[in-house]
Order: sequence, then structure tokens, then C-alpha cells
Amino acid sequence: MKVKRYLKQKLAKALDLVSLQEKLERLEKELLPKLAKAIDLAALKEKLERLEGKLLPLNKEFERLKAEVEQLKLKWKQSNKDNLNLWGMQYWYEGNFWEPTVQIALRDLCQPGTVVFDVGANLGGLATLMSRLVGPKGVVCAFEASPRIVDKCQRNLNLNGCHNAHLYHVAVFRTSHKKIPIYAGSHLNDSIYADSCETQAPTFQVSTLKLDDFVEFTGLVPDLVKMDIEGAEYDAVMGMLQTLDRAKPHLILEQQPQDSRCLDALRDRGYLAIDLNSYREIRSAEDYPPGVRVRNTLFIHRDRLSETPYQPPFKFVEAATLDGSDFQILETGSVAQKLPLHLDKGRYFIDVEMKAEGVENEMMCGVKVNQEVAFRYHTYTHFLASSYRDWILNLTDSSPIELYFGFLKQTYDETFVVKGAKIYRIQEFDRVKPWLYF
Repeated sequence: MKVKRYLKQKLAKALDLVSLQEKLERLEKELLPKLAKAIDLAALKEKLERLEGKLLPLNKEFERLKAEVEQLKLKWKQSNKDNLNLWGMQYWYEGNFWEPTVQIALRDLCQPGTVVFDVGANLGGLATLMSRLVGPKGVVCAFEASPRIVDKCQRNLNLNGCHNAHLYHVAVFRTSHKKIPIYAGSHLNDSIYADSCETQAPTFQVSTLKLDDFVEFTGLVPDLVKMDIEGAEYDAVMGMLQTLDRAKPHLILEQQPQDSRCLDALRDRGYLAIDLNSYREIRSAEDYPPGVRVRNTLFIHRDRLSETPYQPPFKFVEAATLDGSDFQILETGSVAQKLPLHLDKGRYFIDVEMKAEGVENEMMCGVKVNQEVAFRYHTYTHFLASSYRDWILNLTDSSPIELYFGFLKQTYDETFVVKGAKIYRIQEFDRVKPWLYF
């Protein structure tokens, strides 16, 4: 019995060992893949740590370069803004004070969907406005002769999104296909005539274009032509006589009162002339104010007068008078109106009485409406007092206005004196509908 009990115990232990071995074998099968994976993960972790060690310096370099790029972006934006200020231009959604009396006429006369020409586009200050006024169905043809200006004009047209404006680098003249010299002016007012510029030696050569040839070639017939080409206006007008006779476009020309050739030629063709600074009809050079050196003049053919609000003679109704005591001299030498003056809506002629002899200075002056600049000139005081002492202001609502005269860049003119101003409402424009925009 003892032997039998002993054998049973041995057999039970043997069976337990077999079962344990089976369990160990199963466990080995289960654990081996997991162990292999654990070994792979450890190796992968080691690799990742090595890679992280390599990436850390690269990440620091990336952050440094990223910060440098942001700095360059800021510098580019500032440089872009400085360039706009340097060349007297601004984005379309900012105030445009380029030739303010001309702008008022353009707003009155540029119609949506029409073709307009800007001859002597310069930096594009008026071409950008004309682009907005004629709208997406209209066309602006801008012409600029000076090689040192035309690239800046193109840039400003692009910056302002003027997709309906086309720029031509030619000198508008009485004939096409010629090469003529361009002389550099003192402040980007280059001309084909040396007596209009500081340099007597030609700086560039440029091709000419006759506007009648351009109209015939393109089929683009202008409804309005603005022209400011530093004394070459008569040559350009002689090159568009067919267009004048057929289409009778409105013309806005910069004129020197001592040169009446354009005035005489256009009046002979049925045009009526209006000084855009005074709204006086000009029949001869003597009708310009004495002493003025340059005036922007509107020419409208008599057959088209009824299409426009410009039908002289105009009636001027006195609205207000300011004398010297209404102005104060600031510490900088600048002059400001002491108290705002309230005017009803309408178009106003402002005759400023001032005196100045200085030429070595820089001034911005004009009118603020509701404390914001609405009309502005930028020049030196003697030129201001001699040629730009009469201003035109258009008010779309009753508003407080202030006249201001500010010296720039720490310049000063001890001879500059504002003696007063007379303000007249031009009655014929009371019936004109307000501009829809701008």
C-alpha cells in the first residue's frame, strides 16, 4: 500500500511538471513577440532621441529665420509706405489731394463707362481717380513721356488696382514716330522744352505720339482729356484736331497765362474756357488773375455745355468774410484759423488774401472739414501767394470748416502773412446732385 501511495505521488508530480512545461511553452510563445517589439521600441526610442538631438539646433535656426522674415516683412511694409509718401501717392482708400481743383472738375465730368485720357500722368495721382470714376466698364489711357517717372506711375496704378487703366510711355505731340529730347525738371516735372527745366542738356530721348493717330488705331475716342505736360500742351492739341472736331471732348489743360495759343485755338473751334481756380470765363490771357504763373483751365465745347453744370457766367453769393484777427500764428510759424466756420452744403470759392516772398520753404495748406483735410496744396509760400491763393471747396453737407497753413521740415518764411479770406457760394452748383462716391 505504501509503494502504491508513493507511486501515485510521483505520478502526480510528473503530471504537474508536464502541465507546467506546457504553460511555460505557451507563455514563451506569447511573450517572445512582445519582447521583440519591446526591443524594437527601445531601439526606436533611442533613434528618436538621437534625431531629436539633431533637430533641436535646426528648430532654433528655424525660429531665428522665422523672426528674421517677420522683421523683413515689417521693413518692406514700411519701405513701401515710405515710397508712397516719397512720390506723393497714397492708396486709393486714403485721401487723394492731387490737384484739388482739377479733381472737382473730374468728379463732375467723368462718367461711368466712358473713355478718358490722362496726358502727362506723372505719378498717376489723377489717373487713379479717373479710373474709379469711369468704373469697370470705362477706360483710362494714361500717357507719360519721362523715363524716370513712368515706372513710378505704373507702380502706383498697380498698387491702386486700376485694372481699367493703360499706361503708354510716349510723348504726346503734334506728330507720331519722332524722337525728341526730354529735359529733367527740379521735382519730376520733366519737359520736352529746356526752358521749362533746370538742366539745359537733354537727359533722355523718347518717341512721340499724335493723339489722332492713337484714336484711329485703337478706336478709343475720349470723352474727356486731362493734359499737364509742362508747356507742351499746344503741340499735343495740334495733334488731336480731328478728335476735337468729331468728338468734342472736354479738356482740362494746365496753362501758362502768358502763352495763349491753346486758348486761342480752342476758342476758334467753339470751345469755352473756365479758370478752375476762380470759375471765371477766360476769353483772353488778361482774364486770368494778375501775377499768376500757372492755371488749370477747363475747356467745354459750346455744343456740350448743356451736358454739364459749367455754364458761365456764375453767380457768386457772399457766404463769409475772415480778416487777419480770425487767424493765429503758432509756435512753428504756421497759421491756423482760430475758430471753425460753419457753411451750408454747396460749392464755394475761397479767395485768400496772403503775402509771401519766400521760396526756400515747404508748406501744406488748405481746408479742413470736420477737422479732416478736404482740400490741400503742397508748395512754397511765394508760389502759393502768387498762383494758388484762390481755392474751390465742395461740401456735400453742412459742415464746420477751418483754413490752415502749415510749414514743413522746420522751414519758415518770415514774410508770410494771411490777411484774410472771402468765401462765396457758387449758386449754380446748388442744383447739382452730390457725387455718389468719393
